[in-house]
Amino acid sequence: MNKNNYISSDAVLINNILGNDLRIYKNAEVKNSSLGDYVSIGDSAIVAESHLESNSEINRRNWIVRSKIGSYTYTGLGTSILYADIGSFCSISWNVSIGGANHDYNKVTTSRLTRYHRMDTGKLINNNHEEYLEPCVIGNDVWIASNVVILRGVKIGNGAIIGAGSVVTKDVEPYSIIVGVPARVIKKRFDNNIISVLEKIHWWNWPKDIIRANLDLIYSSIVDDTVINKLVDISKNIKLA
Repeated sequence: MNKNNYISSDAVLINNILGNDLRIYKNAEVKNSSLGDYVSIGDSAIVAESHLESNSEINRRNWIVRSKIGSYTYTGLGTSILYADIGSFCSISWNVSIGGANHDYNKVTTSRLTRYHRMDTGKLINNNHEEYLEPCVIGNDVWIASNVVILRGVKIGNGAIIGAGSVVTKDVEPYSIIVGVPARVIKKRFDNNIISVLEKIHWWNWPKDIIRANLDLIYSSIVDDTVINKLVDISKNIKLA
């Protein structure tokens, strides 16, 4: 029995697995999906064939299709995410596009055959979603600013930052800051030693009570050897437990 769920009378839910303490707001549609505990779906958002882990938040007028969204990740207004695997603790701003399908420009036309059949006969043809075969993979603790476009098949490493308005056409290394059209690296967030440690300890996968008890370190304004060594010690104790 689900407890403490708020589901708007205007929402449409079909064939889902629902957790507890959900918030599903006006005119939202959730179909063939699984939602963890404390998930929020905003007004007029569509979630289809997707898995949303606990404490994730989908904002208003989003379109989430065949994707996985990690815990504590949130999206802004008007964002579209298609065929993507997104980690935990990601911050995704408004009007972001992730994983839109590509068009084949080697043919006479770039128009999709599936759309022609639908308009001409009213019937869909099955192309096995070939335009989506290569997924977008976005790591954990990634910040994607407003109006970013991430092309199909791009992989973004943990801790990366994508500047507003960027068009990401190729893979992004962990903890890189990239901006522009096409996006390019302008700097790394930390030195290579710190990045190496953060890539090993994977703090975003720690038990929630351990994360909560160490927020002062995770949200520290100064990331020096003292902070990093404490995080390493915590990670070692988790593995020994």
